[in-house]
Amino acid sequence: EPHFGKLETVWNASFRGLKAAGLEDRPGQEIVAARNNSSLDDEMAALERAGVTAVTWNGAGYTARLKEIADPPSVVFYKGTLLPSDERSVAIVGTRSPTTYGREAAALLAENWLGRTIAVLARGLERLYPKDHTGLFAQIQEMGAVVSEQPLGVRPDSRIFPRRNRLISGLSLGSVIIEAEMEVGPRHTVYHALEQGREACCVSGNISSLASDFTDRMI
Repeated sequence: EPHFGKLETVWNASFRGLKAAGLEDRPGQEIVAARNNSSLDDEMAALERAGVTAVTWNGAGYTARLKEIADPPSVVFYKGTLLPSDERSVAIVGTRSPTTYGREAAALLAENWLGRTIAVLARGLERLYPKDHTGLFAQIQEMGAVVSEQPLGVRPDSRIFPRRNRLISGLSLGSVIIEAEMEVGPRHTVYHALEQGREACCVSGNISSLASDFTDRMI
């Protein structure tokens, strides 16, 4: 069940209430600090300036797929567009250091599916990182959406990424792990998918390649 129904309820929640809703210490502290230094109207204006849309759990634009998971975010922030057809999404997950084989496998699968792209970030959407990806994110927003559960101004840290990964699997029918060593990120995505009753698939790789260590072990 959602902890908050309206954006103003989230804004006015106590730090303890934010923690109970599943927010980590730092994002909760940043929300409280922002609230002490500005008003909800100021935040709504900041969202508008940044071109970010905020939709609450019971809002018309909130994806039904996320409502099915055990701990859905009370608010989803996004740039671009979210469509009902996005509920048929498949997540593509992999290592930060793919081999040529991994890049080719990801491109082949994505090309054959010919879908829109939804990127899920672990930070507020007013600033993209790394800056080298600015053009890529502009293209994603034009053809899909960039999504986060983090309010404006929240910077990512190691504790946020595992929770971000539950959104990747939660937005999707299933997750495909292209290539991964025994890394935390892909493992969390697989575990979240299985806990959510979603499919988890792995692309087989060279048995002597460390980049396929996790995927081959899963198979």
